[in-house]
Amino acid sequence: MTGFPSYTILTFAFDTHLRVMDKGLNRSFFERHKPSLLVLISQLSAAALNGFAKFFETGDNPVHPFQVLFVRFLITGVASTFYLWYTKVPNFPWGLPELRPLLALRAAAGVFGAFGFYFSIMYLKLSEATALNFLGPLTAMIITRYLDFGTFEVIDRIGALVALLGVILVVQPDTLFGSQSTLMSARQSTADDSAKGRMMGFGFGVMSVIGGAIALTAIRSIGPREHPIYSVMYFAWTIVLVTTVAFFLMESIHLTTSVLSWLKLVPLGGFGFAMECLLTAGIANDASSAATIMIYSQVAWALLLDWLVWHSPVNILALVGIGSVLTSLVVVSSAKEWRWLRKGRYNVLSQTSPEEAEQGDEDVDEEVVEMQPNSSVA
Repeated sequence: MTGFPSYTILTFAFDTHLRVMDKGLNRSFFERHKPSLLVLISQLSAAALNGFAKFFETGDNPVHPFQVLFVRFLITGVASTFYLWYTKVPNFPWGLPELRPLLALRAAAGVFGAFGFYFSIMYLKLSEATALNFLGPLTAMIITRYLDFGTFEVIDRIGALVALLGVILVVQPDTLFGSQSTLMSARQSTADDSAKGRMMGFGFGVMSVIGGAIALTAIRSIGPREHPIYSVMYFAWTIVLVTTVAFFLMESIHLTTSVLSWLKLVPLGGFGFAMECLLTAGIANDASSAATIMIYSQVAWALLLDWLVWHSPVNILALVGIGSVLTSLVVVSSAKEWRWLRKGRYNVLSQTSPEEAEQGDEDVDEEVVEMQPNSSVA
């Protein structure tokens, strides 16, 4: 009667706690972090894709960005359509009727995001355009918080802020760090020094951010209710349609005519399809912000690619920025485990019978493994 629980209750609570922990820790690392790892691998594919695109667009026979987009998404569209047909995914080819507006929104927003980014690099330095483009995932997380699906806890907000600061340190835009003394050839430089050009580039960059944020929000809203390849297929064929119309209406677009110049763009389609599928699958099955923040890892891969392929020097601030990005990724990903442990501890203290304890185990497992966005915006 001293206010302390009996020995039997303490023993039962301890056993329950062990069973809860074992149930979570017995899952493999990939199972516990599958969404984040899928997005991480997608960013490796994205870095390879952007590396090839930069090489083709700045080579001896430069390729127009619209041609790059057309080939990349034509292959992606054909591959995604064939996959859905061959595997007999339900609701082929348009998806669930109630989700078609969201799929169309994801495709339209993705077009604005892609075009905004590719036009912004015509007026801004690539580093500045990249830094601006990475505001898209952060905006998407803010939108999902206020639309009340998924989670956006304090640790997620801190991680997003640290990752954003890390991106700024890596790309080091001239507006914050002053002009760089690095000598660049006219072909390598993508900056327009005129004030009008920079304002146009900033405007296109904002369009890219808005488009990307809406696309990511739509993907998370669709969630696991529809196969993620549907989202990829909608996006790919919309890009193909828009670029095809542009080829006929815009006389300023000059397409290459040799077969070899078209064939060399084929790897872009492979990397693009892999990136889109992995990114969509990772974000759609992640109710926290960890997988979305993994998109920031593309900066590290791009920096590594610059160093290996183009022998670009890496300074201390860039290394600090990479460390900040990676640290935020680790912290936010680990926060999912901390929430699971807190939930397990709460269940241990509140259970009063083995039957309720077993039910508590199921609740914990459901929260950690099957936690999905709700359909509040569908």
